[in-house]
Amino acid sequence: MTAQALSVRGLCKRYRDGTEANRGIDMDVRAGEVVSILGPNGAGKTTFLRQVTTELRPTAGSVRVFDVDAVASPARAKSLMGITPQEAGVFDRLNVREHLELFARLKGIAKRDARAAALEVAEELGLGAEFTKRVGDLSGGQRRRVLVGLALLGRPPLLVLDEPTTGLDPASRRAVWGVIRRASASGSTVILSTHYIEEAERLSDRVAVILAGQLVALGTLEELLGRLEKSYRVSYRDPLDPEGETRTRYFASFAEARRHVEGERLSEYSMARASLEDVYFALTGHHIEAEELEEEACGV
Repeated sequence: MTAQALSVRGLCKRYRDGTEANRGIDMDVRAGEVVSILGPNGAGKTTFLRQVTTELRPTAGSVRVFDVDAVASPARAKSLMGITPQEAGVFDRLNVREHLELFARLKGIAKRDARAAALEVAEELGLGAEFTKRVGDLSGGQRRRVLVGLALLGRPPLLVLDEPTTGLDPASRRAVWGVIRRASASGSTVILSTHYIEEAERLSDRVAVILAGQLVALGTLEELLGRLEKSYRVSYRDPLDPEGETRTRYFASFAEARRHVEGERLSEYSMARASLEDVYFALTGHHIEAEELEEEACGV
């Protein structure tokens, strides 16, 4: 039987003003798997992760990390984790080497080994050329990679990454994907929240969807796709309004989708099996790409 890296039962977080950020979440994550968490803005993803990492005490429920009670023994549970928060400060006056070495020492890595560990992580994240640069002089994407590096130091058995690739260019994002894949291949368990459907599809053994503080789905991509009654998608423009917006229709079978194309005499269209994006929309009523564009426009 595969060991549980994380076991959450009845997890709730209620604030003094009555806001319920999480409402009775149950979740098991098996050791060695990658689980991505999706959900609209404000759904409770970050609150959930902050409770897992012991930063936020639950109002009710339990969190066990490799069978350590994270509520009763937060320091012991946290020692098993590498964490990249969604928002975190860095020490601008330190260079990358100093920054990574400092946190390596804080994680209990011996002084003689800290520099080697720092260099290994920097090279893995494509920061070798910036190793002696001040963190304050780095780009936003490079600073984000430094934060991911802090989680990797010491090779903890559980990585908890809250939107680790937000703000990264495509090349940097793929570099982080490579790091996550290698960590998983070496036995680490990874839990990450993301706003990128492609990221969840490419990295995950299973995908969780949180909506309004509740876990509404958790499964492999095939299991989630199996929840759709209509699993074929046809996207097209109205032949009478070729400059209009693209329309999308869903169908239960390929034959049904084909009949629609022929019946409407569509000449320009695309037809595909449903994707994780379609599952996400069916569960939440949100298009995740639209949220990304909104965040970028707001400078988030």
